[in-house]
Amino acid sequence: MMQKMPTQPPLAPGALPMVGHAASFLRDPVAVMRSGQQAHGPVFSIRLGPKRAAVVVGVEESRAALALPESTLAVRPVYQWLRPMFGEVMQAAAPSDYLTQRAALLPAFRGRQVSDRVTHVAQDIHAWTMALGSSGRFDANRDVERLTLDIAIGLVLGTQFRVRHGEEFRALLLDVAAGMDFFLPERFPAPRLIRRNRARRALFAMLSSELNAARTEPDPERRGYFGHIILSQDASGASFDDDTAIGLTLILCYASYETTAAQLAWVLVLLLQHPTYHKRVLDEVHTHLPHHQSLPTLADLRRLHLLGACLLEAQRLRPATSMLTRFVAEPVTVGGYEIPQGWNTLFCPPVTHRSPDLYPAPDTFDPERFSSERDSDGRAAGRLLNLGSGIHTCLGGHLADIEMRLVIALLLRRFEMRLVDPSPAPTTKPGPSRPAGPCLIEYRSHSHV
Repeated sequence: MMQKMPTQPPLAPGALPMVGHAASFLRDPVAVMRSGQQAHGPVFSIRLGPKRAAVVVGVEESRAALALPESTLAVRPVYQWLRPMFGEVMQAAAPSDYLTQRAALLPAFRGRQVSDRVTHVAQDIHAWTMALGSSGRFDANRDVERLTLDIAIGLVLGTQFRVRHGEEFRALLLDVAAGMDFFLPERFPAPRLIRRNRARRALFAMLSSELNAARTEPDPERRGYFGHIILSQDASGASFDDDTAIGLTLILCYASYETTAAQLAWVLVLLLQHPTYHKRVLDEVHTHLPHHQSLPTLADLRRLHLLGACLLEAQRLRPATSMLTRFVAEPVTVGGYEIPQGWNTLFCPPVTHRSPDLYPAPDTFDPERFSSERDSDGRAAGRLLNLGSGIHTCLGGHLADIEMRLVIALLLRRFEMRLVDPSPAPTTKPGPSRPAGPCLIEYRSHSHV
């Protein structure tokens, strides 16, 4: 009997003539993914104009596909949107260069290199909470993003650089970030792309003037990750060239603030929407971080088990990363379907993270699903996709976890808070998922309650 050959993934409903799912995908890509899953299950396809893309949303199917080698599912072809922003670095670089750059950066995000930076991050967050005063409102989007960007500048380029150039650097990097585009040519005369290109040139010029001094005295203690990058070597044993060193520095700043800020906004929203957990986390913070202790240590943060579970549940229920993309470099079978060479393959954490087989009552905020009693083998936590997977797992995930714990703990220790709008909706535009519009939080210090 002849063995039946795998077929291509079925097409999600709603494709229009000529454009396919492109219009609805641009409006709300997650809704398109949910529709496809409801119609066809864990693997299906969509059509974006003339191009087909496979979509993998099953828990185990996603895990297996994301573990495939770069020669099968590649990142470089689908991450070229990074090149106009930062140059040919990390995922936008040739695969061998990417692996070299990643390996060079990895030690800076491990062990003592991270623990030594906790004090600096805690000082920044403590200063921010004190500057809020005793009462008022802050925006969980804009104000938290400003905080995380300031922290990123200090970590990546050092606090002295932040004092001298922070305002200008911040404005230029935000212009670059606003110019993120997946479709238009680099020099397309759209105003935001013109601003992006101008800001990128200014940032490269700014850091070029820092580079010579830094090469003479790299000192990672004073210059942050910039100093580590300057001391790192490429595959030939030589120092990274100027454009690569600057591009890596800028992409680290970008990666260190944007998704962290978006995820922090969701953690705040979800905690304030669920008063029982809000109260329990507050009690945990008061127990392990007494108010007279000004700065938590890494050991203190590790004792905040319920807060850690709340961070994981926020990443499950409202992941800041709404889409992961790979290019099919050679035909591959996923979930019983053949995905042809030349297609893209999309992964969608907001859909995968609500699989009822792994996450019962998937629409319920239930942080204790990640407790040691209910997730003893770590499978529920290990299947979360918001930090990527395999060789492309986020380098700074551990540092981002520490930063989020510090922000939430220090806010809770100082303030009573409530959402002005109790039910903010998620954004649907491309980029990190965050609460739509201003997400105002009203606060008042505990001493005034």
